Amino acid sequence: MEENKQTLYYDELLSILPDGVIIFDVGGEVIQLNQQALTELHVHPSVNEILPLPANHLFKLLNKKEDILSTILQKICQGEKTYSLPEHTFMQEQVDYTQFPIRGEFATIREEGKLKKILFFFRNITVELTQEYILNTALQRTRIYPWYYDISRSEFTLDDRYFEHLGIPAGENNTLTMEEYVNMLHPDDRQTMTDAFVVQLSGNTTFDKTVPFRLHRGDGTWEWFEGQSTYIANISGHPYRLVGICLSIQEYKDIENTLIEARKKAEESDRLKMAFLANMSHEIRTPLNAIVGFSDVIGSSYDELSEEERADFVRLISVNSEHLLRLIDDILDLSKIESDTIKFTFTDCSLKSLMIDIEKEQAVKSTSEIDIRAILPDEDVYINTDATRLKQVVCNFINNARKFTEKGYIHFGYTVDSIHADSVHVFVEDTGSGIPQECQKEIFDRFYKVDTFKQGTGLGLSICKTIAEHLQGEISVESKVGKGSCFSVTLPFKRQAED
Repeated sequence: MEENKQTLYYDELLSILPDGVIIFDVGGEVIQLNQQALTELHVHPSVNEILPLPANHLFKLLNKKEDILSTILQKICQGEKTYSLPEHTFMQEQVDYTQFPIRGEFATIREEGKLKKILFFFRNITVELTQEYILNTALQRTRIYPWYYDISRSEFTLDDRYFEHLGIPAGENNTLTMEEYVNMLHPDDRQTMTDAFVVQLSGNTTFDKTVPFRLHRGDGTWEWFEGQSTYIANISGHPYRLVGICLSIQEYKDIENTLIEARKKAEESDRLKMAFLANMSHEIRTPLNAIVGFSDVIGSSYDELSEEERADFVRLISVNSEHLLRLIDDILDLSKIESDTIKFTFTDCSLKSLMIDIEKEQAVKSTSEIDIRAILPDEDVYINTDATRLKQVVCNFINNARKFTEKGYIHFGYTVDSIHADSVHVFVEDTGSGIPQECQKEIFDRFYKVDTFKQGTGLGLSICKTIAEHLQGEISVESKVGKGSCFSVTLPFKRQAED
């Protein structure tokens, strides 16, 4: 009776265990299963009444597709007291032949050194692995990294992906000391983090707000994160562990910075448009008033005007018409640039022929006070470019030089760099008033004018810069006040293939 009571007592204990328990005799046959083992193996409780049974009638232990149960039992019979199952071990029940992953361990009961029973404890980890996979998948897609801080050891334990993401070596068991972690923080963010930790460690309340901070990466850059944590307290209410997550928000910070820059550009664009409209209304009205005014004078008082006066008025009308046409051309070019519809046609172009054509056109508009001519080497040079757009750049340089040169010369041409033989320099040099050093950096910006009293919109040089970039060239200026300026474009002989 006493022995039966003891057996029933052991059965009740085994039945309430959450893990499956299978007991073997020294011969390796199953002599008892607890309730959880019966459930996992899909067998009826009445099977205990027909035990012992060979283990392979109830289940198999599979690792790398091989049944390892007999090998384990053999090792235990040879003297091993415990044996832990290797990773990726599966149990196959023999009713429906279902396989499921398990973790487990074998233990022994001995009397006076002799083996009496073998106990096998196992747990079905299908749900655990599923939850772990779902969690890891979610964390990897969202760049969320869990961590916990052991207060007694003053030590952080971090997700191993955290170290990999930051590009830093992982500490032992993926740990960092508080000092090591603080040293990774940006100096400007350390006080904020300290305040959050003080609140959590006090145990009086939890710090519900997210804390943004920067961490020093292995490549020397800083990355923005956002952290949130809570604490686990003991029975007296004192925290003994902090747990939390870190979320990389660098992507959002980059987007935020991009939006800020976009807003600044939009504001600048609005300012430039207002400046453009104000400037255009003045620049267009001035030559238009001259054209209309002198045309009216000639039409109404033609007979009263002398031959010299009529010729002078016609000249003024022609000059202002040319200026108005240039303004409209600049506006149209700017519109094409803004809408990205400006077209380029690339062919092999003779620079000597191009410069001679420009010289002939400028000769029609030349004045006795200014010598406008091309300075060309004996050797002709051919480059692959858009001849029309390159001509536009050179003519813009010359027209700009005209406005600031009262006497002297405006020379233009090209030279081949003896050092960098793969490029050619197209230049326009004048003896005009020159450009102050502080203005030279802004001279190619839109609507920028060194002298606001000179005619022009401030668009010509900006358009030249855009065209030069499309031609895969670089634009530059050298100038001294009172001595003149030299604008140049450095172009490659052969353009590189565009993306």
